[in-house]
Amino acid sequence: MNLRAFLTNFGRRRGRAAAFALLAAPLVAWAAAAQEAAQQPQPDESPSPFHSLAKSLGVATDVDPPPDFVQKSRPAESEGEVPAFTTPAEPPGKPKSAREVEAIDNDLEAISKRHDALLAAYPPSARAVAQRAAEKKAKSKRKPALSGAPPR
Repeated sequence: MNLRAFLTNFGRRRGRAAAFALLAAPLVAWAAAAQEAAQQPQPDESPSPFHSLAKSLGVATDVDPPPDFVQKSRPAESEGEVPAFTTPAEPPGKPKSAREVEAIDNDLEAISKRHDALLAAYPPSARAVAQRAAEKKAKSKRKPALSGAPPR
């Protein structure tokens, strides 16, 4: 075996060793974190292995219990799950009659007309409406008549 072949083969071995070290390092860290977590006293809820690994790497933390005023404001019993597809409860009271609905509609129409009158009397609004009308008139006068020659 000559020197060149030895150096090439040595480089390959070192590359393989580096790749193995890169792959094995996270597994060793995870195993160490799992062993450390197993030695510590466990709280009521045991964290997942991913949480313990993230905690050992300094990325995750444990959540402190909420303050007293938060615990006091929560109900003693949990209300349970709310079903997703339920029919809503009927609104309280009786349905409106046709006369009542028509009276409400008339009231709303009267309010709408009163507001429209106030808006029309407001000077900036009246001026803006007049300007728009003048602009439309000017645009309609500017339109060129169609001729037989195509545009260039």
